[in-house]
Order: sequence, then structure tokens, then C-alpha cells
Amino acid sequence: MNAVQAKAARPDTTSGRRPAHWMGRVLRQLVASQVALSQAFDRLLPRSFRIDGAKDFKHRVVPNRLRSGIVVYDIGGGARPCVDVVTKRLLEITLVGLDIDEEQFAKAPAGLYDRAIVADIGTYREPHAADLVVCKSTLEHVRDTEAAFATMAQLLKPGGTLLVFAPSRNALYARLNLLLPERLKRRLLSAFMPDQADHLGFPARYDRCTPCDFRRFASCQGLEIEELRPYYITSYFSVVFPLYLLWRAWIIAYRALAREYAAETFVLIARKPRTPASGASVQELRLSKR
Repeated sequence: MNAVQAKAARPDTTSGRRPAHWMGRVLRQLVASQVALSQAFDRLLPRSFRIDGAKDFKHRVVPNRLRSGIVVYDIGGGARPCVDVVTKRLLEITLVGLDIDEEQFAKAPAGLYDRAIVADIGTYREPHAADLVVCKSTLEHVRDTEAAFATMAQLLKPGGTLLVFAPSRNALYARLNLLLPERLKRRLLSAFMPDQADHLGFPARYDRCTPCDFRRFASCQGLEIEELRPYYITSYFSVVFPLYLLWRAWIIAYRALAREYAAETFVLIARKPRTPASGASVQELRLSKR
């Protein structure tokens, strides 16, 4: 058998891949066109409907609270810490990560964390360790949000600040997330949001994950609330433009009736008083004895 005959006799393993590759390319182009239409429509809306909470938290809220020489605890940051290497070195920040998944730390930039703690935020205890506690897109995954607030409040030094970003349980996508099977959700994320599927695919519980509840939890821990900012946009429905239009109409009407209760995501900024109230000190004493 000569070389030409041998090549012809070989099974064609690429022919089966071509349709799948072509279909994947068409799907990506279709999704990109739908997202572009959704973004074009959003430019017609008031600015308050267009501010992305996750980006605002990352690029405005957190950087505005960073100071030289502070100790920062990143809750649930894992592979995606709240501080980059350049900022950490420039400000000489001590960065401590706390995540329940040890594998997430392995995905983080090498040497970024000064300390990596593998623990459950609901049960971990370490008093007065942080100048700044940052918690982004994590509390929707915990079983007991109130216990997580107790841990974060205890972590803060007197005068320290807590920054929390979370999706609201009241959001339509959150309700769908609670209803859909995990396997189906992962498939949808892989198909329509492949670049985000790795960090959006964690099981979500949304335990009392609302602006009202977070205000209450912070106050119960003796924290002073500086700001609670609601946001009214997410990208989940942007991959299907007609659905996105319906969802945006719903958000506009919902916000007019319910205000921050209609938020898709929100940010809480709270501070621990330098001289804690008596009630807060008693609460911390109870937690430290557990």
C-alpha cells in the first residue's frame, strides 16, 4: 500500500468535527449580535439603569477604599482576588484570601495572597484582623448569610470597612437559578456565556440575599451603614434580544413600584465603629466563645 492509499484508508476524524465547529461559530456570532442589540437598546435608557454593579464595585468601590499598608481580607475571591499584583505592591497591601474551595487559590496569580485560608465563611472566627473586608459575588452561595455577616464583622478592626457586592434574591434570574437543575444551568452557561461559565456555575442559594436583609444583618453586628447602592442591570438575558426587551420593560415597571427591592444586584458599604456599642461588643464576645 503506497502513501496515497494509506492516507485514503485512514478514517477521517475531522469530518465529524467540522459541522460541530461550524455550528459553534454560528452560535457565537448569533449571541454576539443579540448582545450588541441589547447594549444598543440600553443606551436609550437613563444612566441609573445602565450602571453594571459588578464593574462599579471592581473599578470604583474597592479602589476608593484601598490605602497604603492596610490588611485586606478577600472573602470568596479565590481565583479572582479583589487586588491585582501591581496595586498590592504599590500600596504594600497585605492580602488574605478566605475561600471554601482550595482549588480556587491554585488558580490565582502566584504570590498574590500573603495568606490563604480554606474555610467556611459561616463558621470561621478571627477577631480584629482586617482593615478592609471585601466580599464580591459570594454570599449568594452560602447557606447562612447572617452567620457570614457575623464572621465579616468580627474580622474587622475597629474603624475597618466592609464592602459587599451581591445579586439580589428578588431578581428574575435569581428565581430562575433556584428553579433550574444544576446540569441544565451549566449547559446554558457553556453555550451562551463560555467566558464566564467557570465562575458563574457555582450552586447559588440566595439565602436572605436582599438589600433589606443585608441592612439588618450589618446593623445587628454593630456596623454603621455608609451606603447601599442598588443596580438595575445584568447580562443574563442579553443573549436573546426579544427576551431582553421584555425583561427591561419588567425592570422599569418593577423599580417604579418597589425601588431598591427591584434591584438586580447591590453594594453594601459599612464601617465598624472605633468605639463599638455595648450591644455589638456583647455579640462579638458570644461569637468568640463559639
